[in-house]
Amino acid sequence: MDPATLLTQIAPIFAVIAVGAVAARWERFSESAAATLNDLVYYLALPALIFDSVAEADLATGVSGVGVAVTFGLLLAGYGLALLAARLIRMPLREANAVGTVGSWGNVGYLGIPLSVAVLGPGAGLAASLVSTIHTAVAISLFVVAATLIDRDRSSRGLLVRTVARRVLGNPIVIAIVLGLLVAASGWQLPRPAATTVELIGDMAAPGGLFALGILLRGAVPALRGGRVGGIAVAVVVKLVVLPALAVAAVHLFAVPAPWAAVLVLMCALPDAATVFVLMAQYRTWYRESTAAVVLTTVGSVVTLPLVLTLAL
Repeated sequence: MDPATLLTQIAPIFAVIAVGAVAARWERFSESAAATLNDLVYYLALPALIFDSVAEADLATGVSGVGVAVTFGLLLAGYGLALLAARLIRMPLREANAVGTVGSWGNVGYLGIPLSVAVLGPGAGLAASLVSTIHTAVAISLFVVAATLIDRDRSSRGLLVRTVARRVLGNPIVIAIVLGLLVAASGWQLPRPAATTVELIGDMAAPGGLFALGILLRGAVPALRGGRVGGIAVAVVVKLVVLPALAVAAVHLFAVPAPWAAVLVLMCALPDAATVFVLMAQYRTWYRESTAAVVLTTVGSVVTLPLVLTLAL
């Protein structure tokens, strides 16, 4: 893989984070401002971006069943391994759930889709969109379901099931994925003014999430000190080393066809996305540590991502 291509894709991510970090020196860009921006991204911009990506996918070009199955399996394996490792170092279950999510969910939307097309060609667009959608849906569903079960009270089982269903099915990102798939399957297209509106709102997702991440960057420094570094190390190692290695093995073991095999490996080798921080911040759990993980995996991927793709392609 051409290092210049990777650096061209990653450099703007660092730049926006840096702008947010500098802006945080002013009171008007305090943590409360970051929280408001985070809500904008989570409830409006990111769902619009995901809906637009999924709705425009050409499902008629064919979907690899084994590719979809392996995608699910890899996400579950990455989450489970990171969660187990976090528990082994005696992290509370609530935080271990966050480590599992951070260790398995990469920058599949902001970086994965454009990088897949740039490296593998336009023919990888459908595979990249669907793999990205599966990553997002599985990661969010696992985290939300686990968080609800962990925080449950003595309520009846029926109430617990309703709470889980409401949180998962009512999640704005999950709703966007479902609506996008319905539109893609029907072949219907939004009227141009409506489509442009969705695109404009979706365009705020990447810079908004990264800017908010930059504002809270100072919180990543204390998170790297003392005993709190263990969970961050687990998430970073699983994300950049363990999950890509599993992906390389899986695509060969299950004979995943092209371009799905290359897309799967690339998606699993990506650094964490600002979206991870957005989700953690919504649940007020491990969000400062997730900020550190986003920065560390993004820096580390400059070395690991080209290496993984060289071995896989």
